[in-house]
Amino acid sequence: MKPLLCLLLLAAPLVRADDSVLFAGTGKAPRHTYRIPAIVTATKGTLIAFAELRKNNAADLGDIDTVIKRSTDGGKTWSEEIVIQDMGDDTIGNACPLVDPKTGRIFVFTAWARLPESKVKPGFGEDSRRVFLAHSDDDGLTWSKPEDITRQIKRETWSWFVPGPASGIVIQHGKHKGRMVMGANHRETAGDEPGYYAHAFYSDDSGKTWKSSRSYAARHTNECEIVELSNGDLMLNMRNHGSPKRERAIAISKDGGETWGETTWDAALPEPQCMGSIKRRSWPDGNKPGAIFFINPASQRGRENLTLRASFDDGKTWPRSLLIKPGDAAYSHLAILKDGNVAIAYETDGYRTIRFTTVTPDSLKPNP
Repeated sequence: MKPLLCLLLLAAPLVRADDSVLFAGTGKAPRHTYRIPAIVTATKGTLIAFAELRKNNAADLGDIDTVIKRSTDGGKTWSEEIVIQDMGDDTIGNACPLVDPKTGRIFVFTAWARLPESKVKPGFGEDSRRVFLAHSDDDGLTWSKPEDITRQIKRETWSWFVPGPASGIVIQHGKHKGRMVMGANHRETAGDEPGYYAHAFYSDDSGKTWKSSRSYAARHTNECEIVELSNGDLMLNMRNHGSPKRERAIAISKDGGETWGETTWDAALPEPQCMGSIKRRSWPDGNKPGAIFFINPASQRGRENLTLRASFDDGKTWPRSLLIKPGDAAYSHLAILKDGNVAIAYETDGYRTIRFTTVTPDSLKPNP
């Protein structure tokens, strides 16, 4: 009986006790589906959760708005939903926040679209992809009018072009301290190797102007997020797209995101080609190593088995992990709370809900 009992326990749909529904679609207009979660901790500790409200169906294109919820108690309770960007029947989504630790200003990058990906044209016209930037100075209660910054950060030969999906960082050490950096991806239509490439864009004037990387990661990389390493280098952690690989792609920048070195693949981070998230929780302090956390569906078969991992050597190894959601789980995003715990927003239930949970770092166990 004992082996059977173990099998039954392993097969049960486990959910953490503090796990709660953050956004829930109804399966019909005007709140059909919520997707593409992002979550960020403001300087005062307020949590802001972003999502796409796909009003009429679950498709990636259509009447899609950017919405948020706010929490001032670490995610125990949440505000009512707030629509922060609505561009009529067009798509405005893929929200990617970035917090300025000096001023408390919260930036959010969003991607605009009117046509399906196969019909998107290169350049800057009505048939192209565009990126907008807005900000909040009151922890997400109100937001500025979105500004079109496409021409600052997009090349004319790119068709598909979006930030993240992820959150950005402000570099804390080294020559480029204070630089704001956001991961991004595009489809290059010119040259000998057209295809999808991950890169970054950055600002050295507190978000007034932006520039894109001069070089990219390898072909077949796209959705990505950036973490600063203990020596000041940046690591770009990327999804594969259009390749047979089922491992996360990695590239390093030694100049604050202006250029990227050789792309490698981390066999310790399996993936089904899906969004993942990477965040630094702490920096090395004396004999105490710093900690970086990573989350994604840890499967090469499909979007399942959402797993949180910890590294104490700048991502070289991932010796600790915790299964957050067995079975169905897709896009996910991390934030670090003021108390040091890890906040997680993730898609599950066949894309019907975005759920929220928190994890204490010491709950991760050594890998077998």
